[in-house]
Amino acid sequence: MEQQREMNLFDLCAALVRGIGSGLRWLVQLIGKMIRLTYRQWWIVLIVVLLSCVAALYVSRKDNRMYEVNAVAVLNGATKDVVSREYLALNHTDKDFEQQNLESMLGLSPEVVANISHFATYDVIDLMGDSTIDVIDYECEMPTMDTLYVHVPYMLALQYRTKLPNTTQQVEEGILKYLNTRKSIQTPYAQFYTNLQRAVTFHHDQLEKLDSLTSAFYFTNNHLPQVGSDIWHSGMVLGSREIDLFLEEINTEMEVLQFTDMRFAFADAPVVLQSPFVVDTRAINGPIKCLALGIILGWLLGVIVASLVDNRKGIAIWLKEK
Repeated sequence: MEQQREMNLFDLCAALVRGIGSGLRWLVQLIGKMIRLTYRQWWIVLIVVLLSCVAALYVSRKDNRMYEVNAVAVLNGATKDVVSREYLALNHTDKDFEQQNLESMLGLSPEVVANISHFATYDVIDLMGDSTIDVIDYECEMPTMDTLYVHVPYMLALQYRTKLPNTTQQVEEGILKYLNTRKSIQTPYAQFYTNLQRAVTFHHDQLEKLDSLTSAFYFTNNHLPQVGSDIWHSGMVLGSREIDLFLEEINTEMEVLQFTDMRFAFADAPVVLQSPFVVDTRAINGPIKCLALGIILGWLLGVIVASLVDNRKGIAIWLKEK
């Protein structure tokens, strides 16, 4: 039974290798035929490639170049799903409806709205677990359930495309105004801000108490404060901890306080940008990229046209029979 299983596995591997080999041979033969056809009907292929390059240069002309604009938003209260849903609502399939709607939603001129599109959101990844942005998952390759990647729950990468990169500030103001006036985003903000204020106050108080306790520890011959002292009544129950444990608690409290202070610094509104929207200076449809694509597609299309011309008699006979 075991020997038969090994034979079946061997046969499967052999069949897989044969299949890959056959596929590679077919691909090499196809490329060879295309090259021979290109050589034989070079003038047809050349004309199609030139036309394709002209079309590529037209698409990539300066006034038609599309740029990606990116920013990272800090979310105060609302979840990523809620903010993402509201942001993606700026995309519509009906172009006329989209333009009229965006003008009122973002408070922008018709000219600006006509040149922005492709609103998208992406997760922010903290690989080191230190509350610092390491990666933005533009390819959506890092699943939320994967423990290797820490998805920052209070940050969201925002993106849109524009043909007018000099209008970024106007669009940014419109987007923030739109998001911060949405009820689903605005409602949880009030409670979040109240809780954050309390957390900042609490951790500041805790750090002051730990500082006082550490000072008492150092200046009373390393004796713990007596039960009934002011420090004991402050809620700091110590038991028999050593000085190094006090220092460890202080470091931990300082890290927590640093995080809450950072969150408080970006808590002026339900959605705040960590930094302004930045334009990627490399156009999506830049001339080099479009020209390279035009040459490749032009050659493939030229080969197809050349093949039709090369087999025109056979095609004519086939059409007559039909």
